[in-house]
Amino acid sequence: MKIGVCCGFDNIAVAAECGYDYIETNFRNLAESSEEEYEKFRAELITNNITCEAANCFLPGSMKVTGENTDYDAIKKYLSIGYKRAAEVGIKVVVFGSGGARSIPDGYSYKDAIKDIITFVKDYAAPMAAEYGIDIVFEPLCKPESNIINTIKEGAMLASAIDMPNVGTLGDLYHMYVEGDTYDDVRELKGIFRHAHMSNPVSDDEGKKRTFMKQSDTFDYKVFFDALKYIDCERVSIEASTDNFEADARESIKVMNLYK
Repeated sequence: MKIGVCCGFDNIAVAAECGYDYIETNFRNLAESSEEEYEKFRAELITNNITCEAANCFLPGSMKVTGENTDYDAIKKYLSIGYKRAAEVGIKVVVFGSGGARSIPDGYSYKDAIKDIITFVKDYAAPMAAEYGIDIVFEPLCKPESNIINTIKEGAMLASAIDMPNVGTLGDLYHMYVEGDTYDDVRELKGIFRHAHMSNPVSDDEGKKRTFMKQSDTFDYKVFFDALKYIDCERVSIEASTDNFEADARESIKVMNLYK
């Protein structure tokens, strides 16, 4: 299982030095950055001999895929740029969290929102991604962050309904903990559970939730890793809050390496 970390341009060198297998970047930055900024990003990956195999932050909140104001022409343009660049840097999986983009607008029905999300993924996001050999995974988000797709089984049900080979679901330990997902749930989703996010889900360090893991933590990370290994999950990325990326990234990879 490969161990990655979510980070921006400024921390690529640190991630490589710490020994991470890959970084997970921001898809929106890929799609919206200037050509000069994008080429700097590519050069930084090459210079530091590290790959970028995953991307999160799929859609800006203003690019709604539920409700009556979806602009598919704008979405196609955005995705075409983003996927092309994603493929060029080696991204294999794109995470569809994007709570702002997918959340159900006030007064809109849940049933219609589900139909909208299926249409977005089945008719646009997944076919365009498949052209570049990229998977799309639903990211279940806890209820404070999204009013739809909150558990890993909900993500798996949507992926199953779409029934395309490059569509699956993700499990983020923080959101799983908040929503009550279990490690047995993970085991039951072998084959459709394609990617994972990791953090300390019980942390309230100076008011920050989902911080980088430390060797002094009492949370049992091993049971999550055991479930990921059971389902042959290929990658897990740290996605966490920090005021000191370098120190926390160095500490957390030691924790990850204990269990991978």
